[in-house]
Amino acid sequence: MKKYPSHRKLAAFVALAGISILGVWHGAVEENMLALVPKPIKQQVSLFERSALSQKLIVITQAPTATQARKIAQDVHEKLLQAGFIRPENHPTETIISQFLQALPSLFSADAQKKVLEKISPAYISQQFSQYREELFSFQSLFIKQLIVQDPFYFTGIIFDAWKNMGQEAHADYAAGFLTAQEGTLLAGLYDATSGLSNLSAAQQMQQFFEHYQATLPAGARVFFMGGLRYTLENAAVIKHDLLVITGVGLICLLGVFGWFFRTKRALLIYLLPLLVLPPAAWVTQGVFGHISGITLGFGSVVVGLSVDYAIYIYFALQQTRLSTASTLAHIRKHLWCNFVTSGLCFAALLFSSIEVFKQMAVFSLVALALALTIALWALPDYFSQPTKARPSLSKWKIKPLSFRAACGVSIVILAAGLWGVCHLTVSPGLDSLNSTSATFTQEQQIAKPLFGADQQALLFALGSTPDQALANNEKLSARLPVPLPVSQLFPSKRTQATNWQRWQTCWDAPRLNYAKLLLQEEAAKQGFNSVAFTPFWQWLAQSKEQAFSTDFSGWYNPVVKLSPKQYAVMNIVPNEPAYADAADGKDTFFVSTLRLQQDLSDGVKQEAVWVVIMALVFNFGAVWLLFRRVKETLFCFIPVLLGGCILFGCLALFHISVNLFGLIFLPLLVGLGIDYAIFQCMKGRARQQQLDWLYPPQALLAAGLSTLAGFGVLVFAKHAVLFMMGLCALVGIGGAVCVALLILPALWEKFA
Repeated sequence: MKKYPSHRKLAAFVALAGISILGVWHGAVEENMLALVPKPIKQQVSLFERSALSQKLIVITQAPTATQARKIAQDVHEKLLQAGFIRPENHPTETIISQFLQALPSLFSADAQKKVLEKISPAYISQQFSQYREELFSFQSLFIKQLIVQDPFYFTGIIFDAWKNMGQEAHADYAAGFLTAQEGTLLAGLYDATSGLSNLSAAQQMQQFFEHYQATLPAGARVFFMGGLRYTLENAAVIKHDLLVITGVGLICLLGVFGWFFRTKRALLIYLLPLLVLPPAAWVTQGVFGHISGITLGFGSVVVGLSVDYAIYIYFALQQTRLSTASTLAHIRKHLWCNFVTSGLCFAALLFSSIEVFKQMAVFSLVALALALTIALWALPDYFSQPTKARPSLSKWKIKPLSFRAACGVSIVILAAGLWGVCHLTVSPGLDSLNSTSATFTQEQQIAKPLFGADQQALLFALGSTPDQALANNEKLSARLPVPLPVSQLFPSKRTQATNWQRWQTCWDAPRLNYAKLLLQEEAAKQGFNSVAFTPFWQWLAQSKEQAFSTDFSGWYNPVVKLSPKQYAVMNIVPNEPAYADAADGKDTFFVSTLRLQQDLSDGVKQEAVWVVIMALVFNFGAVWLLFRRVKETLFCFIPVLLGGCILFGCLALFHISVNLFGLIFLPLLVGLGIDYAIFQCMKGRARQQQLDWLYPPQALLAAGLSTLAGFGVLVFAKHAVLFMMGLCALVGIGGAVCVALLILPALWEKFA
């Protein structure tokens, strides 16, 4: 058996691929929503993702009756605690009155002072004590006794009202530790998970717990969980499914192309080439970004189809060559380099995007294509240099282009269909169109929707370099609103707390203190209370003037979100109304709502797509002109791109397919790939003058096109919405460009070139 000198070359690339696989295996594969959004709105999405609600484990309970729902919700809460999945809650205890009283001086704003002064009046104290007498005989008499002794004027009611207002602004009914809806038959418990929200193992254990618990419930009852752990579980399932399915189906399709066009052992190296280039490309991408997205790995199937094109062109040229291997490569090397440059420039255009996953795709593809071209030119020719009859009948097979008249007629119809398609194309702007979750998850989202009223709520954030600075900015934000933010009242900055305490000291001068004591003594005598019972209250009041107590409600609710070591944000749940949106300046304060976020995302991705397409067109026009140095031939190369795009838009509109925003990423790729097939035909036209057109058989173009479709189009089997849409667009757009290059372009070339 002949030993080819290229064995050592291939062995070097095999070793590189093996090392890269180990590197990727031990690296980080992440799926983050932030990688899919443009930079201008990344902070808004980050704030939305890091909000207090999104950091919670949300347990949803649904049952036929309110009593049954509450019983199940309490039971599952206890079992989650016992299993160690959630942390014990720090709810207000029986010491809540003293806690609120200690906090009152530091929360003593001008508005709070006004309310306190209203309470120090004969009318109010008389009404309050009458209410005390009635409630002493109720089930909550123990709490009322404590309240009368510790806070006879009910100053703590100011703080209770502030907490109550927070719930009202959230448009949620909150009772006995649960959010409720549908007359109490639908409940949500919000808990702190003991594990990180991106912990896949913890998410799987949580899923098993709920599956087992669901099996014990009566008919009509349902319990499931939402939140970060659930998204981690869903994303992992989608990525695993897509990588397995895409890889499997892609290999089957590529084997079909191989079986039809080649059927030789040496040609098998063409389709083993991706195994050598994809691992190093993934490793480099992981090194550049610190991690690699599952979408980028799924995009590897596209690179599989592209990376084999160079080897296919070399194989067909060498199988039909009448020249030496070196001479044949010298004639087609310019074509291969131009193909690499045009494809590479389209991916390079993605580097100008602010969307991280686009940049990952660009780096991943550029490295893979560069390695594929290197291997195809440097290592594989020695294996393909001896002619073989891969399939004798195929050598006689001809692809007959359309006549000039037919080509013009078909082109006009395609252009008209494309124009109609652009006018009737629908683009889905919603975040839901990007969801890559199961049908069960979507159904459960709809069940939980009434609990949170996402359309009525919005989030208002104030930023700062420290938690205290964020709280101070939140106070400034609150001052710009017609109604103060409850968070600013309950969580003031340290400076405001000091100011409030000074106001408290000034308020309780000797005359007011004596007047309050007199009122209390007189009313106590009327109602039959012993004035000595109020000693704890007066002791606290005297102590509060001497020292300021710290205020910390973060154990119950913490509105401060840590974005980075040097950036914090205070979150306010507010009504989704223009007044709150107008108060945010987009610098230190942000207003985030689902509808507004969808609109900003839609506008941002569209701008990115337009910019990237323009860059791809400009780059490729320059590259093709440098190859041909004639404007006419350069413009000819864009015909498959134009008509392929028209076929795509026409089909999408005809079949009423709504394109998600990230399907637009396919457009710059269509530019580069469509041009590659046109360059092949134009190079063949030029080679005909030298009687070297046999270097460019139509079978090579068709095999390369089908290989690209096998790699790119297989994405239609992906569950991930972004990958699926790109695969669908590839099947139609690239398929159309290949047909135009084979059937229409030769006729136009013969007539005009």
